Amino acid sequence: MISRRGVLAGSAALFGLTAVGVGAGRAAAANHPALRAGYRFLDTAMDVHYPAYGELRLPQSYTDEAGFYASAYTADAALAALAYLADGTDASVARAKTIGDSLRYAQEHDPAYRDGRLRESYTVGPYDNKNGVVQANGFVQPDGLVNAGNVFDHSGSVTGDQALAGLALLALARRGLGAAYGTAAVALGDWVVANCSSDSRLGGFRAGVDRAGAALTRTDTAHNAVLAAFFGQLAAFTGAKVWTERRDKATAFVTAMWQGTFYASGSYDGVLAAAFPVTTEAQTVPVLALRSTARTAGLDYVTSALTTTDASASPNSVLTAGQTATGVTFSDWSRQADPDQPIEPGLSRPDPDAVWYAGSAQLAAALLSRGGTGDRTAAFTHLTALVDVQARFVGGRTAGAKPAPTGEGLIAASGPLHTGVAESGYYPYRHVGTTAWFLLAASGRNPYALDRKPPV
Repeated sequence: MISRRGVLAGSAALFGLTAVGVGAGRAAAANHPALRAGYRFLDTAMDVHYPAYGELRLPQSYTDEAGFYASAYTADAALAALAYLADGTDASVARAKTIGDSLRYAQEHDPAYRDGRLRESYTVGPYDNKNGVVQANGFVQPDGLVNAGNVFDHSGSVTGDQALAGLALLALARRGLGAAYGTAAVALGDWVVANCSSDSRLGGFRAGVDRAGAALTRTDTAHNAVLAAFFGQLAAFTGAKVWTERRDKATAFVTAMWQGTFYASGSYDGVLAAAFPVTTEAQTVPVLALRSTARTAGLDYVTSALTTTDASASPNSVLTAGQTATGVTFSDWSRQADPDQPIEPGLSRPDPDAVWYAGSAQLAAALLSRGGTGDRTAAFTHLTALVDVQARFVGGRTAGAKPAPTGEGLIAASGPLHTGVAESGYYPYRHVGTTAWFLLAASGRNPYALDRKPPV
């Protein structure tokens, strides 16, 4: 599980000088060995079933050892596209365009719907799940329809995924790569408004629909923050005032979630805020997505209450003797998970001290965005730790049965981590979404903000 490679030379010094630089500084950061290694992992994840299953494709979210088979989660694909655009090389922009084309195709060739939505996940290659289930197709099936969902039937449509995919599509459209990307983004926004708008007291937009198409009643703080950013960009892109009104509706919900020192994670009924569990993303995402209108003290709450250190002595730890890992956890309830009960039936038992690495990257990006006293130094500490994680933690050796070179890509968590929300978790295997968050944060890019000038 763990390799013996050391920290990449000079990482702290380079990040300290260039993580939020411009011009030549940004170019130096983009060429840092840790970032190039991260992009190579994204390339590997994109190409595991290419060219055998066609040009259209999404990155396989995890290395094979995670047991998610050939699953590509929409949120991971959108983050990868935004990370590729942040890189800005011709090769990276071409890969972002392929992801955008594939998301557009999924909208138009869903096996059940033609209303603009995207599914939570897609199957992008063949698998044999060892329980008698054999799946032989790629992302585009022989009948031309996309392979919606995955072996776990994650085939619902989540509000935050629609917004994140929409942001990636708008970024492609603004690059002048085709008006169709903007049209697809508008369709995503229209679907959210038509199917997820809440008329409950707290307003905002509900979390989406489940695999059967039934509306989810929860309204989520992080989802609404991303929607506010997405709708704001749709307003700028289309010039239509109605998107500004929808942005304000999402923003008002996030504002109502403020609890004095942190944002509540959302509301289960649209009437009362669910103050607990307190999640990291409910603090980081509003700062990045709402920027000047967000409360930022939640970042201090994350630092003081949601920071954890994993060690070999921790329950169910996968670390070896003498190794430690420090960063943030997913929620305060993650720390209270019962180490004797599997996170999900048939899967690992949780390590309550496990670190959630996408959260560490989000916190670094949010601290850089806030820019207060000590924020820059704290952000670089997190980024340097992530460089070390990428160098040391193998977290799976193959993707689509093809080699996944060590030292490329970040694992989702330092050990099996219970989110504290339903039966869900993150595991110590290399992950596209976590790697993309690291690349964005280390490049000084905010995935929810209008893109700045590409790196030079």
